[in-house]
Amino acid sequence: MGKYGGELWDAAERDGRIKPGRGPNFTKRVLPDLAPLLRKDALDQGIPRSAVDRSDRPTRGVLIPPEEGGPFPERLGPCGWSSEDPGEFQWDIVTRGRAHWLLARDAVATGWLAAAMHGLPHWADSEPVVFFSTHTRRSARSRFGAKFRTPPADLVTVRPDPLFPELRSVDAATAAVQCLSSVMRGKKTWWIPSVPGMGDREVRAVQLIDAFYQCTHVTARQILVAARGTVSRRVVKRVLALCDQGAQSPMETVLRLLVRDTLADVAGDHVWSSQVTVVLGTWYRKRTTPDLACVELKVALYYDGRHHDEDDQNDTDFRLFQQLKDLGWEVVRVNRDLLSDLEELMKQVDAAIARAVAAAEALAAPPS
Repeated sequence: MGKYGGELWDAAERDGRIKPGRGPNFTKRVLPDLAPLLRKDALDQGIPRSAVDRSDRPTRGVLIPPEEGGPFPERLGPCGWSSEDPGEFQWDIVTRGRAHWLLARDAVATGWLAAAMHGLPHWADSEPVVFFSTHTRRSARSRFGAKFRTPPADLVTVRPDPLFPELRSVDAATAAVQCLSSVMRGKKTWWIPSVPGMGDREVRAVQLIDAFYQCTHVTARQILVAARGTVSRRVVKRVLALCDQGAQSPMETVLRLLVRDTLADVAGDHVWSSQVTVVLGTWYRKRTTPDLACVELKVALYYDGRHHDEDDQNDTDFRLFQQLKDLGWEVVRVNRDLLSDLEELMKQVDAAIARAVAAAEALAAPPS
């Protein structure tokens, strides 16, 4: 688990390494403060040759400058700069992208590299670096080297990296569509629970766009426009119709998709809403924010990530649960294991809805 808050977060925000977006900071990648150097530049700066020779090298001729106090700097976020293990890659995709760009400075970041530079915290670090380049360059045969593609004629670029302000990238909507294309073609996968009525590719696509909504200010219209010629409009519209700007983690997205039809048979116009604030009391305006809630019926669903296993968080969760019950709310807490047990999950959600409906009917019934 990485770190949240404090001086390191404040410094990252001041430096522009946390990009603007709709979601809270934990939904965004913290761009690393590692600045790869050309070997010759490191020697010109007076770094001893012995230190240069011992330094890690993301690619030939480029090194990661040695850090004081240890080989790795402090990392921020769920699992450092990203929410996944980079697997066969030693470094996160942004650090690798910076290193390869030093050798090809006309290149434009694209695909998963561009997505990470715009703040996407998930899925990108296990992908190779891909650039657009107007120069004829041979793509590396191995996954560890950079890949080069011919750019489209109407390429629009931005500069999202404060440590490398000359490094250009496609805009956030274009990056989202490029990643969406690889997901819908089955080129990019990750573990998900099964969602009835949906294919795995479609579930991943919704998770992807939900995550982009959190870490950027990209809109559905911008994604539709950027998708022209890359992903069919019909496919994009179907995915966007299932997306929600309130889902603050990929597992919250899955939870919403799993329960999306559970209110269909309940009398009245009831819907699930994301990130609904419930006031628990007037003392310091104490409140809680369920991941999903049906406000009319007072049913709240929470997805508990790994940090909820910690003792202090367990105590907090228990108190919130009791306070919500006192206010007449039905609460279902969901973790990764329960998401994988669809029958038990549906049983608990349906039971909570049934109790809430019975309570609402009892309140509405005329006194005998």
